[in-house]
Amino acid sequence: MVDKNALEAPCGIHCGLCPLNIAITDTKMKEQLSARLNLPVEKVTCTGCRSIDGYCPVIGEQCATWVCVKGKGLEFCSECAEFPCVKLMPCSDRADKLPQNIKIFSLALRKSKGAYEWEKTIKDVYDRYFHGVMVIGHGPQPK
Repeated sequence: MVDKNALEAPCGIHCGLCPLNIAITDTKMKEQLSARLNLPVEKVTCTGCRSIDGYCPVIGEQCATWVCVKGKGLEFCSECAEFPCVKLMPCSDRADKLPQNIKIFSLALRKSKGAYEWEKTIKDVYDRYFHGVMVIGHGPQPK
């Protein structure tokens, strides 16, 4: 069982690398997110899905993916017989701003390599993905 305080979201996002988690200690990030998300500054932080029972400060309610995973008694979407499902599909209205196929790639990486290797490589994967160095499926792959 994954620790409630673990920074590994059921959908594959590494909460410790999420801007909402980084905003806990980064005032500039918090202010930027507040303006971009049109949320009060005090609501622009997140300690990770597991520690707050899947409540998402951006949508103001529990994440449907988190509810689904917990309802099935699983720890990660990748453990489900229906993986990948519609809950992991890209948000077309915000596809240019939100992580999309990185969730499925992250879950598959964790499932195939294990938690230890996932933790060692996921930051590099995020850095490459979000800075345009790596398009999943093309170019250098994580070790």
